[in-house]
Amino acid sequence: METKIDVDKIGAGDLRMEDILNIDESKAMSLFRNRFVRYKKLAKEMGDEAAFEKMMEKYPEQQKALMGAFIDNATLAEGFKKPIPLLKMMGFVTEIVDISQNGTDATLEIQRVCPALSLAKEYGFETPCYLLCEMEQEAARRAFPGLKASILSKQAEGDCVCVFKYERPEQQVTQSTKNISSIFSKVINLFRVVPVLVQIGIKMLKIRLSN
Repeated sequence: METKIDVDKIGAGDLRMEDILNIDESKAMSLFRNRFVRYKKLAKEMGDEAAFEKMMEKYPEQQKALMGAFIDNATLAEGFKKPIPLLKMMGFVTEIVDISQNGTDATLEIQRVCPALSLAKEYGFETPCYLLCEMEQEAARRAFPGLKASILSKQAEGDCVCVFKYERPEQQVTQSTKNISSIFSKVINLFRVVPVLVQIGIKMLKIRLSN
């Protein structure tokens, strides 16, 4: 028996605070499905452009709260690295590259996996880009004046990865925030280098024992 979805109750299909606590790939796919279903209903009623704006009504506000938690008092690259574990639970494989220079805070977000690619075709969309990535970037631009966002590469168009670029004027970060970030980075780097130091120690010990 097919389950009927009440499109008036499912919302826009965007990630909310209450979703984060128990998100996984299955729940993420449900959010994507909700967005496709909601948009198709609205587009049929009012047309594509009006449907897009209707879906955007609360999205910038939510984007401000969610994205702001990561990029406020941090560079874009630092901020975008923070939700990588969350994105992994949603089925994404993410890399972040800091490309900041000349007074511009900028980063590339590289997505190796697009979980919504096949889902879009299921609902009659050629690609998921318009309703997911492009809508997310438009919400970010509206939520953060001065932030530029663009899509440089799309798997949906045959590229090997999706690449998103974000940039804004360099932010003034307080010294205390810089110190906390520096200490955190040192701790992380220490944990990363420990296994290498252990391997070096073992090799040195073997050399001594063999002599």
